[in-house]
Amino acid sequence: MKITVLVENSPGAKIELEPEFGLSLLIETGERRILLDTGASGRFAINAEKMGLDLETVDWLVLSHGHYDHGGGLEAFFLRNQKAKAIFRRGAERPFFGSLMPSMPDWLHRAGLLTRYIGLDARILSRFSDRIRWIETDVELAPGLRVLTAIPRLHALAKGNHYLLIRRDNRFLPDDFSHELLLVVEEKGEAVVFSGCAHNGILNMLEAVRQNEPWRPIRSAIGGFHLNLPRSEKMSASAREIRELARELGQRVTGEIHTGHCTGAEAFLIMKKELGERLQAMHTGIQFEA
Repeated sequence: MKITVLVENSPGAKIELEPEFGLSLLIETGERRILLDTGASGRFAINAEKMGLDLETVDWLVLSHGHYDHGGGLEAFFLRNQKAKAIFRRGAERPFFGSLMPSMPDWLHRAGLLTRYIGLDARILSRFSDRIRWIETDVELAPGLRVLTAIPRLHALAKGNHYLLIRRDNRFLPDDFSHELLLVVEEKGEAVVFSGCAHNGILNMLEAVRQNEPWRPIRSAIGGFHLNLPRSEKMSASAREIRELARELGQRVTGEIHTGHCTGAEAFLIMKKELGERLQAMHTGIQFEA
């Protein structure tokens, strides 16, 4: 299985490619191509073209959750690809916001001084509505290719979620991340698990896979783990909590773990001390096997 990081926060060795705050992964397994997320803009598509990758050949687009840094490039994808089935979890269309002071009164949120919109573009969702399949339960897209929505909450959720809100009836409430999903690709009897940001907690996402197929080993976990505060390099969890997370990941995953985007550099280094070469950083333009 080959994974290409089309866009991520950090630049890679290919200087002609442009990073941005967001994530987009191209997954190639056998004859199938899956795009997980589209970054914050059309930059992922421009990078793909520079790398000689044809987005028209993508079979499925899977959106991990309803934030702009994962679905900001939807229009660019739909204009370049006429055939892919787009899989979104119901709820990803709702109005989401990020706030530096999430507990302040609603009227201050509406003023927009410390709160900004971070959801998807409703006009794009309407324009391409015939391309989108909204799901509410676990779905098998094809043999060995599953999207899971039933995520248990046996472990802690990402602490950075505190700053993320949803607007309901003109009130600003904590986002419960019921719009998040995970992608599971099975190969050679093992599972490779993909998350966008793991707002529900990466351990809970791995538990969803275990509960779904308890006999199948998890070979790799790939994606963001949301260990940073929003748009910051400050960690949202303590060093002790991150070390414990790394140990738990190491016990649940048999092979390599690839992470980036919202995981953060400081948290990555702490995890690296626990996991060694099993933990690898994602950067814009890198390609790896999983």
